[in-house]
Amino acid sequence: MKARLTLAIAALCAFAALPARAGLHDDMVALDRAYIPALALTNQPKPDASKRAMERLRSQWNAFRTTYTSAPAGYAPDAWAAADREVEAAVTTAENNLAAGKNLDAHEDLERVREAQYVLRRGAKVPYFMDDLTAFHSAMEKLVGAIAGKTPATLSDADLAAVRLAYDAADRAWQEVLANRARAAQHGVAGEKLAAVQAQIDVETRTLADLKSALAAGDRAKVIEKSIATKPAFSKLFTMFGDFGSVTGA
Repeated sequence: MKARLTLAIAALCAFAALPARAGLHDDMVALDRAYIPALALTNQPKPDASKRAMERLRSQWNAFRTTYTSAPAGYAPDAWAAADREVEAAVTTAENNLAAGKNLDAHEDLERVREAQYVLRRGAKVPYFMDDLTAFHSAMEKLVGAIAGKTPATLSDADLAAVRLAYDAADRAWQEVLANRARAAQHGVAGEKLAAVQAQIDVETRTLADLKSALAAGDRAKVIEKSIATKPAFSKLFTMFGDFGSVTGA
């Protein structure tokens, strides 16, 4: 009897914890959907849309902070507080830079938001598809950086070796994206939009495959072309998870 009661209590506790965890995930997704337009638009000459996106992000972030004034179950209080401070500082600095007409600086400020959330969730071992994309983004930026300013004539053997190392790191990160691609459905996309997301994942997969072939052949022109192509392919994928409707009408 005692054993059955213990099991029943454990089951009830587990059931009670599920809505809270599910609610947290949904609130993180809602924050992402407000964050992504602000991040994307501040990287473009669209001051009015950027301002609306930043205002929406501020509203969503304030609501998130009000809901989670302390660390939810599964998160270390110190780590949660550190992420909260970092995101608040990043959003505040971005707001100030945008108000001063420094939209690209605001964009760089907002990059800190996804990095802080990534560190928080990975530290808590919480699976989250957007973090897989963030991990790839970091590796992809290093890949693009490895060929920055290069031409087929100036891309040396040492440069090519550096690109191969950067490609290997990007490919490892991308394999995590592919392994977890079914989780994209947990991030506010469904139906035709989800199909488009999956199609764009395939675009990036083909781009990386083409780069691998170019590296194997030592085709410097193709190496540069396909390395550069990984960035717009990724950017298009990442922005698909944002809700742009309320700030651009799209």
